[in-house]
Amino acid sequence: MKTLTLVRHAKSEWGNEGLADCYRPLNATGYTDAGLISKQLVKKIPPPTYWLTSPAIRAYSTAFIFSNTFKYETENIQIKNNIYEAPFKTLKKILSALPDKHQNVILFGHNPGLTDLFNDISDSYADNIPAGGVVHLIYPDKYWKNISNFKLKNDFYLYPKEFK
Repeated sequence: MKTLTLVRHAKSEWGNEGLADCYRPLNATGYTDAGLISKQLVKKIPPPTYWLTSPAIRAYSTAFIFSNTFKYETENIQIKNNIYEAPFKTLKKILSALPDKHQNVILFGHNPGLTDLFNDISDSYADNIPAGGVVHLIYPDKYWKNISNFKLKNDFYLYPKEFK
């Protein structure tokens, strides 16, 4: 059995209109929420063995905060350019190419792609994975390439407002 954790980046800063979208940082709430959710998550799951993130500053920053909580080496986080603004089909291709040796994978990304991915591969439905939201899925197969053949069990869902 494998697990997949999907994390939407925490709240980001919108104050600098001249800043390209990819470079928008987390805002103060985003930093707080990412710390809060990562501390809840570390109590619930085994440490992820493979970490993937969008190159967007807000996604990478969220991944960095989570990696500190999990005591995972940040230099081992895989930055994948094609996660940024990816539709769910691209995200599914990324997942299907994962190394099979990794049992517990965590992916940091963006909406609408993450919510659409969740709705496509999960046995549940979500209108929206909110900023800083986490879904944890159980994958019953041993090969990531087969992910399209299954509906993954939605094990749990965490979001920042739940803990405030």
